[in-house]
Amino acid sequence: MVSVIIPNYCHARYLKQRIDSVLAQTYSDIEVVLLDDCSTDSSREILESYRSHPRIKQIVYNDRNSGSAFAQWQKGFALTGGEYIWIAESDDYADPTFLERCVAALDSDSDCVIAHTLSRTVNSDGRPIGRPHGIGRPTRTTNGRLFVIRHLLRRNELYNASMAVFRRSALPSAADYAGFRYAGDWLFWMLTALQGNVTTIFEPLNAFRRHETATTTHGEQTGELYTEVLQILQIIFGKVKIASPVRWALEGKQLCRLRKAYRKSGYAPIYQTCRNRWRSVYPHTLLRRMWYKIYGALPDTVFF
Repeated sequence: MVSVIIPNYCHARYLKQRIDSVLAQTYSDIEVVLLDDCSTDSSREILESYRSHPRIKQIVYNDRNSGSAFAQWQKGFALTGGEYIWIAESDDYADPTFLERCVAALDSDSDCVIAHTLSRTVNSDGRPIGRPHGIGRPTRTTNGRLFVIRHLLRRNELYNASMAVFRRSALPSAADYAGFRYAGDWLFWMLTALQGNVTTIFEPLNAFRRHETATTTHGEQTGELYTEVLQILQIIFGKVKIASPVRWALEGKQLCRLRKAYRKSGYAPIYQTCRNRWRSVYPHTLLRRMWYKIYGALPDTVFF
């Protein structure tokens, strides 16, 4: 069975499309838990309209806002019992075959801990933004360590929880990731991936909605996202043995992102504080940025 957790906070505008896309899945052995984190919009009315649906296991309302997406994740984990878990974020939606394809990948490889599809990005009105990279490639299974280095650190291919289904037995401890507000999901996927294999299905079966109220967008605007990235890099580099040149390049990538965001912010003082934290850890930031630009142009096979 797949446990589907739909954590919602003030997404009434998107909520019906989200829930309907879950209930319309061609894979039917599912239990669905709807969670609401004290929304102030019309979310409750929409959620209650599904109260009698046979696949809705439970609807839970918080008395006060938790202030943490991960607190809702943990509540969903505790309320469900499926072998596989899908965190279906309340502002996204999926194609009907999403679960069927991901479950087949997990069933076919007992070492697979995450199966994910491509995700097409849409705006608040559901209009496509760009095009997913890699459509039509054959399904790929990657060792978790390599996946972390090549596909989460070098480029973050799991940027949306809704695009992945994972094994309950591979759940990391909440104490390891729940303290992060903006990049905790990035760490969550890395800690999970390190426990087995990751299968990538190169079909855009998930829709990821980008809008100005998104938590990550706020983290980018304030610079707090990059403070968390600094901490997470140190955690992962403590768990995964990586050749020094590769590590320098991966650090350089994040330093390039930070530099770009700092300029985009208009050299905001809050970003200056963030940059100073990075420089206290990496005093030779220019060298790392240059190394990333040289080394980052090499093919994936170099990143081992």
